Amino acid sequence: MSTERPRRRRRIDAPAATLPRPTASEPPSEGSRRQHAPQVRAHHVTKDYSYVKRDLLGILVVGIISFAFIGVMSFVVQ
Repeated sequence: MSTERPRRRRRIDAPAATLPRPTASEPPSEGSRRQHAPQVRAHHVTKDYSYVKRDLLGILVVGIISFAFIGVMSFVVQ
């Protein structure tokens, strides 16, 4: 039998806003009157892996330059 774990509670003590709330006598600003269209949240994982090939090519170039430097310096030091 599995025991049921209690749900994690959200943080209740949210920090206070740094700006004061508008009073009832102030008219609402233009930005707050507009209704925003709900945005579809993009998934955090992208399917574009083209940067991996570019990174591997960069690593290959740096590796070739390093081995060439070591090879040339081995003849210079002798």
